[in-house]
Amino acid sequence: MTFRCSDDAAARHDPALGTAPPQRDWLLVEHPGPWPVTAPFGADLPTPLLRALGHPGLRTLFVRRHGREGAAAAMSGPRRWFRAHSGLVRTGVWEHPDDLLASLGDGVEAGGEPHADPLLLVCTHGVHDACCAIKGRPLAAALARRWPDETWECSHLGGDRFAPTVLVLPDLACYGGMPAESAVPTLEAHLAGHVQTRWLRGVAGLHPAEQVALGEVHERWGPAAATAAVPRLVEQDGTFDAGRWTVEVLGDDPLPPAVRVVIASSRRDEALLTCRTTRPTRAVQWDVVTVTTHGRDEMTPSGDR
Repeated sequence: MTFRCSDDAAARHDPALGTAPPQRDWLLVEHPGPWPVTAPFGADLPTPLLRALGHPGLRTLFVRRHGREGAAAAMSGPRRWFRAHSGLVRTGVWEHPDDLLASLGDGVEAGGEPHADPLLLVCTHGVHDACCAIKGRPLAAALARRWPDETWECSHLGGDRFAPTVLVLPDLACYGGMPAESAVPTLEAHLAGHVQTRWLRGVAGLHPAEQVALGEVHERWGPAAATAAVPRLVEQDGTFDAGRWTVEVLGDDPLPPAVRVVIASSRRDEALLTCRTTRPTRAVQWDVVTVTTHGRDEMTPSGDR
């Protein structure tokens, strides 16, 4: 039987919350492919340019429309770029790699034009991990039928074992392990301001403990919009993989105005975390210890998240 990292992770009940990517700023570059395993490196964007654009601090992804027709359309004429930064998205076109430098401006220096609609990114980077293609493409197809203009396939998002993975811009919410049949209702709820925590991996750009604390608040007092609460790490004791983390979450109605969440980090047992790896790794797990609001400890969860 062929090994698939996402099936193995599901069998182990690996917790997905706290695994969203670390970047806050994203540059999406329309590129029909094929995408090399190291994309965006190794394609037709020079490495010095990618460095000038700020990758990996500003995360660069290749994107394309779902299906052969979308990829074929991107082969001729100008391609699009999108820059998601500080809760806003701008878009422009590029023909030559240096045209992408226009995406770096802010304020009056900003290139392109505002893009009001959300972007739904589905990782389908099968050369990087087979699970992303096998599970990502059916999910991308489901979303594209519902939101043809907002849905894009993208290169490696990370968290292969939680394939299929979805990133919503500009609010940076990340979902994983979501079956194709659950994608449309989950994203409809999300876009209507009602985050569903069942498949939530977290919000990109936040510390993992902040992601877990935010997810816990949404689980207990939601549904609410992804932007209805802001977490802030206020205390750390120990190391990244063996510590305690105190996070304060400030929320808007219907979420409480202030919640303090204590989270413990630890290492899980060794496992193969991607389809391509040959070395087992011990992933970090984040468990909620206490949740306090208005000076009162709330009931805490038991077992793996």
